[in-house]
Amino acid sequence: MNSRSFLLLTVILLFGILGMTLLQGSSAGIFLIIVPALFIWLFAWVLPTVLKRVDTKVWIVTGLIILLGLIFPTSSLMSRDYQFGPFSTGTSTIIFLMPSLGLVNAAFLLYSGLSRGSSGTAIDKMTVISYVLSVLLVIKTLHNLYDLTLWDNTYDPLGYLWLIFPIFTVVLSGLTLSVALSGRMKSMGLMFSVMVTAMLIAVSALAQNVDFRQETEKRAERTVNAIESYYAREGSYPESLSQLSTRYILSLPRPMIIYGQDWCYESGDSYYRLGYIDREHWSDPRMIGHIYKTVGEVPDAQPMCKAEFNALQDHFPDYQYSYWKESE
Repeated sequence: MNSRSFLLLTVILLFGILGMTLLQGSSAGIFLIIVPALFIWLFAWVLPTVLKRVDTKVWIVTGLIILLGLIFPTSSLMSRDYQFGPFSTGTSTIIFLMPSLGLVNAAFLLYSGLSRGSSGTAIDKMTVISYVLSVLLVIKTLHNLYDLTLWDNTYDPLGYLWLIFPIFTVVLSGLTLSVALSGRMKSMGLMFSVMVTAMLIAVSALAQNVDFRQETEKRAERTVNAIESYYAREGSYPESLSQLSTRYILSLPRPMIIYGQDWCYESGDSYYRLGYIDREHWSDPRMIGHIYKTVGEVPDAQPMCKAEFNALQDHFPDYQYSYWKESE
């Protein structure tokens, strides 16, 4: 498929989606015409020219910056700090767009490597860096989207809808490669679009099949093992989970119920309780102090996770949370 055919197919698909949207009575039809048109113009005519003129070092530097940005998890969009959507604040918009920017930059780095390799010279350091960084950006983006989908399961899930923008940018990035590359290498644009899109869908499907409550139980068991290891080594239970060794702290993820919530933990020399805040449904404001495991005789204490509930209520005073019950 040559670049013109690929461009024509992209235009047909985009305006086909537009037609279906208009048939459903959308009032945003004009924006759905302008935005795809701008994207096609940008990726099919502007960026191929830019790619040929910009030095490889520029894409390497921007790739490193985006890779650092991807360290900040996209799943943070599940926090109630961003409850009005991914475009509610400037920060949430950057977080939402970062995976797509990573995929675009990965395509540009792939172009840099291919174009340098086709020049007939031996593979140099910059070519290797371009290929490696391109792969790392794709892998980290897939990891971020997997984590986002896991947390999406805990709320009113959007599922594959999270992939619309990343897939859109992947297809257009492949279009850019097809236009910018020459000869037989034009097919690399189509291969990039197909392969990365397939990986995005596969990762999302895998994450959607994860039961977040079962995942929380697995994480709780790992935390219990860390506490027991501490007891075997020190002869007492840690006063807080922060006293666990760095090796354990870095490998102990939080419960997957409410984004940002940590484990509820109480202890003494001969006892401990581990639990987490739970709820029956994602929209239910009634919080449950769920006890995962109790060891030893626990003296009279406040209900499980009551302190964590108070902190949650203080952080979101406008949301009518209520402590409902303690459960095992």
